[in-house]
Amino acid sequence: MPRRRRDAVVRRGVRHVGRAIALQPKIFAAALLGSALFAVMTVVSAYVIGEVTDRVVLPSFDDGEASVAALAVAVLAIIGVALLRIVGIVGRRLLSGIMQYRLQAQMRREVTGQYLRLPLSWHQQHPTGQLLSNANSDVEAAWFFVAPLAFGLGAVVIIFITGGAMVATDPLLALIGLVVFPLVFVINALYSQIMSPRQQRAQQLRAEVSEIAHESFDAALVVKTLGREESETERFDARAGELRDGLIAVGRIRGLFDPLIESLPNIGTLAVLLVGAHRVADGAIDVGDLVSIAYLFTLLALPIRAIGWVRSPSCRAPWPATTGSRRSSRPPARRPTGRTTR
Repeated sequence: MPRRRRDAVVRRGVRHVGRAIALQPKIFAAALLGSALFAVMTVVSAYVIGEVTDRVVLPSFDDGEASVAALAVAVLAIIGVALLRIVGIVGRRLLSGIMQYRLQAQMRREVTGQYLRLPLSWHQQHPTGQLLSNANSDVEAAWFFVAPLAFGLGAVVIIFITGGAMVATDPLLALIGLVVFPLVFVINALYSQIMSPRQQRAQQLRAEVSEIAHESFDAALVVKTLGREESETERFDARAGELRDGLIAVGRIRGLFDPLIESLPNIGTLAVLLVGAHRVADGAIDVGDLVSIAYLFTLLALPIRAIGWVRSPSCRAPWPATTGSRRSSRPPARRPTGRTTR
């Protein structure tokens, strides 16, 4: 993809995210608060595990028994942090879902309302399947990123807190994080750039398949009368085959990048344990500090992926297709399927 076009896609995605926030600011703020609570509690949970290791687990090995009071405090601390994380997760997911479905419903009403206002001559120039695709699958794709949006922003909070905590604990271990985390972001950016044109093509092919199918439904008697069943079937099969191949191409790219992105935090965890074991042996850090940082690496895999979930669909959202339908005021010339003209 040319650099100018790639930058335009990114700018459009950023504006699209801003529009989503502007349309539902209160719900988004509440979802972001839940995500921030989850982020803070995720980091706190790692340090709780580290403190339990230092104050309960290791002394129990040295003494041959564990204090009941210490165990009770450890259990209460772990459960308390877990409950707060659950509150953050439920709040984030519930409110993000409400925000997503409200935006989808609002855009569907705008698109279909504009359909009703447009003259019959405009509808005659646009197949029913294409219009249904604009009002349904395009709208869903346009707001798909809203569900992981708060989670992705919360992941940024986790990364900054974790980075500061690692630097404060041990700069050498922090260096591993400074290598792994930017590498994940770079791979995510490359992933989005490669996936964006393929996902846009698949979305366009969905509209074209829907268009051909509804043309056959609307003109079933004409097709049968003229004996065009075989040609219509071949036409549909050809376009459906292209859609299948397009979705397979998307799946192949995802199958290549997903395992790579998933594995990087795990590789970072192994590197932390390897280097951290030598640091513990040298007395530079405690066992609890090593456990905390290693545990943070294991927890960061999913939040880091959430950033990619937000970036990819926001860059491929078929915004022009839906806005074109909403803004049309006169019968325009027909353009390729999947794009309703302005």
